[in-house]
Amino acid sequence: MKTILIVVGIIIVVLGAAFGRLMSKMPKKGPALVSLEGGIQGVLCRFSYAWIVPSATGVILIDAGLDENAPNIIAALRRAGLGPESVRGILITHGHADHFGGAAAFPGAPVFAHAGDIPLIRGEHKRTGIIGSIFSAISARKKPPSHLEPLPAQDSITIDGVTFAVMELPGHSPGSVAYVLGNIVFSGDAVMGRGASLMLPNDFTCTDPALARRSIAKLAGIGFTTIADGHTGAVYDGRRKLEGFLTTLHLP
Repeated sequence: MKTILIVVGIIIVVLGAAFGRLMSKMPKKGPALVSLEGGIQGVLCRFSYAWIVPSATGVILIDAGLDENAPNIIAALRRAGLGPESVRGILITHGHADHFGGAAAFPGAPVFAHAGDIPLIRGEHKRTGIIGSIFSAISARKKPPSHLEPLPAQDSITIDGVTFAVMELPGHSPGSVAYVLGNIVFSGDAVMGRGASLMLPNDFTCTDPALARRSIAKLAGIGFTTIADGHTGAVYDGRRKLEGFLTTLHLP
């Protein structure tokens, strides 16, 4: 019995250490609200961000959180004197449930995602591995948006008078993209803030970790100042941090 207890104790310590190491590599949750230039607002929906972008006659969302009722987003809209019907379109950065679940609260808005991630959103494709299987089970409980459409083939999309450049950044998921508006890159989980630097999503959350690292180098080719990401909020000196971060990746 004593031997069994010792073995169990060792297993608990090892698992605890592994879990602690895992959590140390997770993105740190940002503030509840983030304000950016042009009246853009980031709303923390439990642990992921939805970004509200003013448009000609309403607003556009970039990602929508996990909760199908989207209470945090709707509360932010109400504070601005708007309602759910003011959402003119929703742009999804990638097909994980914590970024598309809340789209269900805006049934009148078209939802756009990269064609490579539409099978994920519809539950037709399952993520692999233990962690991936858990995330797939969460996604499977989320109803896909009723007006889900693939992003257009060109490298930009215009919704209600606002034009976003679209950059393909596969790796975290097959269809991960960033949306660029002026000086702001809405990066989803492709790259996120981490203190004085940046971070990539953990390998265990990626379809192709090596591709995820290569993809973010594309951002070096565009002009921007701010990274508005999917979990930590805004990185206001994002371009400078990206330049330094890329040197640590030793990309070919």
